[in-house]
Amino acid sequence: MECRAGLGLLQGRRGAGGQPSCGLCSSSLASLKNEVELGELLLSLNYLPSAGRLNVDIIRAKQLLQTDMSQGSDPFVKIQLVHGLKLTKTKKTSCMRGTIDPFYNESFSFKVPQEELENASLVFTVYGHNVKSSNDFIGRIVIGQYSTGAPESNHWRRMLNAHRTAVEQWHSLRSREECDRVSPASLEVT
Repeated sequence: MECRAGLGLLQGRRGAGGQPSCGLCSSSLASLKNEVELGELLLSLNYLPSAGRLNVDIIRAKQLLQTDMSQGSDPFVKIQLVHGLKLTKTKKTSCMRGTIDPFYNESFSFKVPQEELENASLVFTVYGHNVKSSNDFIGRIVIGQYSTGAPESNHWRRMLNAHRTAVEQWHSLRSREECDRVSPASLEVT
């Protein structure tokens, strides 16, 4: 298996908690396994500087962790805009009933003046709707100032350089614990 940094095979080294690790980027099989098992989210981002609008398309998700074995999964995505370390806006997709591979094709727009864009983060959290209790957390990523990793940072940079052109990318969902550890913006949302 490759390490998170793509530097090569995990070769018998041990990282935190005794998990196999590449020794160079501190990736472990456990964290790589979690990313794959939680599912993936396809997003499109674009920024319109003249209007000061950050546009987000939640296109689809695939292979989401099934949270309710008796009723099936009913996933939805919560999108939260964080400026610096302050939550400023929350939006969410519709709930897709009975699937772990939902197609959303939903668009959202956030007012973000260009001078504030460098301090903005978008927190994407996928939940499974649960009528009996609180919604079940499936996975999260953060894109922007406090991105949760290189793929998210790369997507943000590509969007900033695209000048009014939508930039699409798949993202592997991460655990709440991992996001909270690497992204201060993740700590600011529910």
